[in-house]
Amino acid sequence: MRGVVLDDLRRPSGTGDPGLDRRLWRAMESVGTIDPERAVEDLRDLHREVVERVGAGHPEALTVRVHMALCLERKDDPVGAAIDLSGLVGELSEDIGPLHPHMLALRAEIARLWGESDLVDLAADSYERLARLLEQARGVDDPGTLAARERFAWWTGKTDRPEATVEAYDDLLDRRRRALGPNHPEVLETRTELVRWRLAAGDPVGAARCGEDEVAAYERVRGAGHPDTLAARSRLVRSYEAAHDPAGAVRACEGLLRARLMTQGPDEREVLNTRRTLAHHRVSSGDPLRAERDYEELLTDLARLLPADHRITLLTRFGRARLLFLLGETETTGAELTAILPDLERVVGEDHEHVLEAGFLLVASRVTTGDAGEALDEAEALLPRLSRRHGDRHYATLFVRSQVMEGRGDPAALDVQRELLREWERLLGPTHPNTLVVRLRLATAEESSGEPDRGRLDGLYEEFVRSLGPDHGLTVMFRALLITMDEDEPTALEELGELYHGCVRALGTDAPGTRAALEAYTEWLGFVVGREGAPERPERRPA
Repeated sequence: MRGVVLDDLRRPSGTGDPGLDRRLWRAMESVGTIDPERAVEDLRDLHREVVERVGAGHPEALTVRVHMALCLERKDDPVGAAIDLSGLVGELSEDIGPLHPHMLALRAEIARLWGESDLVDLAADSYERLARLLEQARGVDDPGTLAARERFAWWTGKTDRPEATVEAYDDLLDRRRRALGPNHPEVLETRTELVRWRLAAGDPVGAARCGEDEVAAYERVRGAGHPDTLAARSRLVRSYEAAHDPAGAVRACEGLLRARLMTQGPDEREVLNTRRTLAHHRVSSGDPLRAERDYEELLTDLARLLPADHRITLLTRFGRARLLFLLGETETTGAELTAILPDLERVVGEDHEHVLEAGFLLVASRVTTGDAGEALDEAEALLPRLSRRHGDRHYATLFVRSQVMEGRGDPAALDVQRELLREWERLLGPTHPNTLVVRLRLATAEESSGEPDRGRLDGLYEEFVRSLGPDHGLTVMFRALLITMDEDEPTALEELGELYHGCVRALGTDAPGTRAALEAYTEWLGFVVGREGAPERPERRPA
């Protein structure tokens, strides 16, 4: 703003009196070199003389008042400077009118001073008022008007009003695009701010929509491999992630990876990290087998390129362990997390979200594999950290608390499970896989406590089939549970083998449902005949 409307009040222009003009120039030149308090007194005396000679509305009188305010700012009193200039605006408003260039210059200086004072609401209001006045005086597309609009949007963002900030940047984008054209750098910057503030306002869907436009604009203007375009694509990935749109995140991440490879080598760290992120989003989008291949290929490259305890390597190993847990390979998950967790804590910090999730998955793996003692020890150590990071009502906190209570024989553990169920039903809905698992846990707990309700279990199984499909890993595990409840041991073992072979024929050997059926069979075989085994596995199908 300073370069747009202030220069006419920062430099003396002359009164027509050579002697007075020389004193003015000397005063202006010495303001920055002498004590601010003395400078204010000298300028105040000079101002009285200028007003007597040429009037209070003369540009030289205003210049002296502006420099008096700047001296107050130098004395660490920007509030006093803003108040002083606000008083001057009041004095002059009737004489020269609100749209006079000098009045606009004063208002711009006042708005800047409110900002320097960290009075963000006053700064935002002052810039909004200035923008309206400039619009009347110079037009909607004038550079000064657009600059004031930009400052209004920026300071609105400082007021902790993200929705209002979105409105301000949305309006600014329309104005700049009309005045400057779609390819102007300031238009591109406004698109970036709009994406950022839509995320801050809790509108990730809107942020992703704006992010698609931002990427297209940067790619058109700067090129696909330009750093600004890559940054825009990274924001787009984060927007889709925040919008809980894993398919969108996969598409955005694939685009980011292609763009990076245009200008970067395949072994560069940004490329490797983007591959890691892509594998993560493939898991969330329901493509675990593709994600597993991505992780394995990436880990092979990382072993060649980076140290074993590098951040990218550790996060990739964590991501793969998380995937293995989702695929039902809980023993492998537990072994992998046990191996990497100390280094992960050291590299990213013990309260990092991935460290806490790794701890949560480790506890869950111990529970699934029947290692109750280890699970209880780890759950007790993890619980206060989860509570501190996520709060007591977060699903991970509730789950770990239920394990601690259950390990201590506290019957209230079921109450915590019910609370976890309510939380997941609220956040995820009644048929989300996580919700269904807790519903099954509660149903089987009541079954084992002497309150059998087979009709309830059958109804819940039908919900698993409708929501997840008959071949989903969790549905297959549930079917295996019902088989072991219904049949004698040899018959149950035979039916579990048939369930496994059916999954192989329908899904292949690597599908999550097949893995779940194999786990159920081997567990029951060990129970029945006292040894681990499996039906003969057919040859693996090529991926």
